[in-house]
Amino acid sequence: MRRVVARDLASALGAGRGDLVSLVGAGGKTTALYRLTAEWTSRGLTAAAATTTKIAVPGPEDPCQLLCAESYEGLAVGIARHRSVVLGRRVLASRKVEGIPPEWCDRLLAEGRVEALAVEADGAGRRPVKAPEAWEPVVPAATTVFVPVLGLSGVGLPLTEAHAFRVERIAAVTGLRAGAAMTVAAFGALLTSAQGLLKGLPHGARVVVLLNQADLPGARAVGEAVAGEVLSSSGPIDRVVVAALQTPSPVREVWKR
Repeated sequence: MRRVVARDLASALGAGRGDLVSLVGAGGKTTALYRLTAEWTSRGLTAAAATTTKIAVPGPEDPCQLLCAESYEGLAVGIARHRSVVLGRRVLASRKVEGIPPEWCDRLLAEGRVEALAVEADGAGRRPVKAPEAWEPVVPAATTVFVPVLGLSGVGLPLTEAHAFRVERIAAVTGLRAGAAMTVAAFGALLTSAQGLLKGLPHGARVVVLLNQADLPGARAVGEAVAGEVLSSSGPIDRVVVAALQTPSPVREVWKR
């Protein structure tokens, strides 16, 4: 495997004009969603973020403002009037944003309402590790870049509900027993399995793994080890990005075969 240089998250993912990026997994999806949209907007693209499930209402510190509408037409009109928005249907009593249908995401890009769109396609309950249930993820068919995300803080932690979302599913995919320490090999299995974080991969989409939390002590070396596991497999993964998404320089390393 070899290291390549990227100046920002969009470059690391190889995502720009004409792309629909779907983020799945755990450990930094929402941060990546907003960061990617902000980077596109700073380049002059008409870009938006969206969810097809649920996300927290964006706060004043987030770079995207919330735009909700009960119809596709309402969203299309709103996008034309605003820059750097996150799209939803409504705000629920739980203070979560209800997502939009994946078909709306496809249509927004096809009709040129946006030049680039980032979509959070599942939830993880704020844990660094997850595996999908039967109904997850909810991925738009027009996805061009599919991004499985994991938080490097999970390596070494026990496979329990405190640290992982859908423990039984993770155990089934990785072979770990509940309570055992999550390993580099388990991360590799989770990221390369069609029952793990490759579940829902649309035909023709590029796959870029995003390993977040590389600013933690020792996490960068762990990220390189996970990248080695992933890129030594025969699957469809194009590259692995090791990142610290909440820091000013989010991209630490990009690895390719």
